[in-house]
Amino acid sequence: YTLSLTLVAQAIPNVELAVSGEFFRQTDGSIKINANSVFSLTATCSMLAGLQSWSIDPSAALTAPAFSSATAHALLYLGTGSNALVPGASYLITSECTVVGELETATGSAEQMVVVNSPPAG
Repeated sequence: YTLSLTLVAQAIPNVELAVSGEFFRQTDGSIKINANSVFSLTATCSMLAGLQSWSIDPSAALTAPAFSSATAHALLYLGTGSNALVPGASYLITSECTVVGELETATGSAEQMVVVNSPPAG
């Protein structure tokens, strides 16, 4: 059979994440935090025209008072409020950068797994 291909010269944006604040980097690359820790994720997109967005799985509201997003490039977790991350749970936080090109829309992403410490038992 015959397969037709069309090659498009369009770059895919590269996204890099930097983590700062109160966390412990685990050997698998995830970060472990306490439920009341303060940390931030900063995303950098390789393409200036890129539109950045954040998501979290399982779903949690990325809004105040637990989260603050002063810019599309930074997400700050304040560890307080009714929508704070749940102790004992793990969350996958993703930053996406989407660029609308002349022919195609391209999206790049970077992810950070966040593990929230369980409370002490005993």
